[in-house]
Amino acid sequence: MMLFLGCYIEVVADELCAPLPDELSLRYGSYEQFQARNQQGRQISWSRVGASNQRIVFYAHGNPGSRFEALFFHDYALSAGITLYVLERPGFGCSDYKAEYSLSDYAEDTKWLYQRLGLNQPVSLMGWSSGGPPSLAVASYYPALVRRVVVASSYSNFGEMPSAKALMKQYHRPGPLLSDKTPRLFHGLISMVGWASHKLPNVYFKVTEQEVSLSDRTILEQPGVKALFLLNQEEAFAQGAHGAIQDLTTQWQPWPFGLRDVSSQVLLVQGGEDKLVPKEFVFHMAQAIPGAQLEFLSSEGHLYPLSKEYQKVLLGWLIED
Repeated sequence: MMLFLGCYIEVVADELCAPLPDELSLRYGSYEQFQARNQQGRQISWSRVGASNQRIVFYAHGNPGSRFEALFFHDYALSAGITLYVLERPGFGCSDYKAEYSLSDYAEDTKWLYQRLGLNQPVSLMGWSSGGPPSLAVASYYPALVRRVVVASSYSNFGEMPSAKALMKQYHRPGPLLSDKTPRLFHGLISMVGWASHKLPNVYFKVTEQEVSLSDRTILEQPGVKALFLLNQEEAFAQGAHGAIQDLTTQWQPWPFGLRDVSSQVLLVQGGEDKLVPKEFVFHMAQAIPGAQLEFLSSEGHLYPLSKEYQKVLLGWLIED
């Protein structure tokens, strides 16, 4: 039950840990999902697609996002010999919510999964949108576990970029300022997003199309993308909106590590037509992260990672020898 402007609205899926629908299970045959409890007894869930135990990539989903985001990368992962894991952050999908969850906690969860899988070689990381800060956190806290990192259309460290919140407002993204000044309103708006993803999926999808660039709308119109997009969004809010709210507010505050603390090889990617994340963030990160490479896609928006063309660029760079 989530608070919306003084009223409680239920935003709960029928099942806490929903399986992949049968018709999609046939289409995405390598998909598997798992759940286990960590040392503190908190349930953590994750998914896997692609080849079996080959080139390992840990992918951090967006917000809203879930383990089902792995499905967008299923085909390329199989063809390129990649094993791609998606770890759900607390309050998303099947992972238990944890109050005051931080980016350093995500790094700990990733280390826990790495050890549980019995891995003994560095892995590559990819974070798209709100998955960028968690991926950089892992690289910062556990550099020995990390080979390379792709950060696609992500926030920068708000603690190192004083203009970040004002810049978001200029892009008609007032969420950071609302979360500071009117948190109850902000929580209600995110709860309504979750409600719409469950109760009015077609309306939700049309609003999304209106919010993104022309190149993004072209991607959303590709066969099968709408079904996966809505499935992923709905599962993100399976437990309600508290996970999404905490995830955003955590990333819109100073991070517990500095960008200069990231010593792994990093590729930063940004679309020039992105209407959701200001392009200034990638330039800030490029200056702050030692040795970071920058790929600026002038004609792309925010959703290019869903394109097979750019999956070859992003995931291909991660697995280069």
